Parts: sequence; structure tokens; C-alpha cells
Amino acid sequence: MFSFFIQLLATDPLAYLWLWRRWRSLWCCITSRRRRWQRLLGDSTAKLRGFTGTEPRLHLDTFYLIWLAVFGFAIPTQIPVNAYAFRQGSREALVWWSGPLAMVLWAFVLFTAYTVLSQFGGDALGGLALGFAYGASRVLSLAVVFFFPVPPVAGAKAVYAVGSPEVKRWVSSLEMWMNRTPFGFMIIFVVLSVLGVTGAISGFFVQIFVAILGLFGL
Repeated sequence: MFSFFIQLLATDPLAYLWLWRRWRSLWCCITSRRRRWQRLLGDSTAKLRGFTGTEPRLHLDTFYLIWLAVFGFAIPTQIPVNAYAFRQGSREALVWWSGPLAMVLWAFVLFTAYTVLSQFGGDALGGLALGFAYGASRVLSLAVVFFFPVPPVAGAKAVYAVGSPEVKRWVSSLEMWMNRTPFGFMIIFVVLSVLGVTGAISGFFVQIFVAILGLFGL
């Protein structure tokens, strides 16, 4: 999938620029949806701190803008959340999980576009179909990462919000270990990837996508 982005840049820079702008907007929209869900559940911290709109500078720092341009995916800037603004921990957890859930929804939309173009678009739209497949794969992969209870991603924040004292201590211990270990976050997910855990979860979501589309004859 990485080669798709690079090949497009090498063969058709204008198409790459168009895709990059749309892709960047998609990532910003995903973060924006979570911010609105956060406000709906009772926390306006993000709005008060200036996280309004879908401007890239609000949702992606310079490093991840470059990362997005090269690799096709990035980790959005952490939106501030005030845990004391929620009457229940479950509401805070919903805020944290809303980001990964939005990514899964976007992945389904992109996978649907890929399926339709693959079946009815013919060879002329084959390249566009591959672009949608690439997008679905990248978004779904990042959603899986964000679901895991590994600090500092959303899954860990959600588990901490609703977990027992033992679970909270475990998350805190893991966070301290990661702070002491260079590239600790990357090490954990490399191990999970090598063991096939992340791939299995992504495959599970793809099976759900296929089953849903199968209901409509796709």
C-alpha cells in the first residue's frame, strides 16, 4: 500500500496532489467529528482551547503532515478532554472511542467505493478503485491501533475512564514503562503486528464489511 502512494507521486504528481488534499481533509474531518461528539456529551474543552474547524494545523502537526504525505496515514493531534465534565466515566469513554469508531465508519465507506468500482467500473477506474482500497486499509489499520488500551492512544484513555482500580493501575504502569523505554509504543505494535494480532482484528472488520455489502448484492 505504501508503494501505491509513492508510485502515484512518481507517475502522476497532479493526481497525487489531488489525493493528498482530499486525504488530509479526511483525517481532519475524522478528528472534527470526535470533537463535536465530545461537546454533545458535555465537554466543551476542545472548543474553548481553539480546536474548531477542520484546518490541518489544528489536527496534524508538521511531522505528521509529512508522515501523511509520504506514508498515507498519521496520528492526529490529541484533543484535550476534561474528565470532570462528564457525569459518568462511560461518557468520557464514548468520547475517546468515537475517534476509532469514526475511522471504522470511514474505512467502510472507502471499502464500499472500492467494491463498487471494482465490480462496475472496469479497467478505466481500476486505479481509482485501488486508491479507495489503500485508503480503507490505512484508516482501518489506524483505527485498530487506536482501539488498543496502550497509552497514549484513545483506547487506553477509554479503558482508564471506565476501568476498575486494578485496570487503571495497569494502564498507568504501562504508561510509565513506555515513558522509560525508547520507542516503547512502536515496539508494542511491532510485536502485535508480527504475532498477527492487528492483522486479525483488521480482517475481522473486513469480514463485517463484506457481510454488510453482501446483503445488498455487492
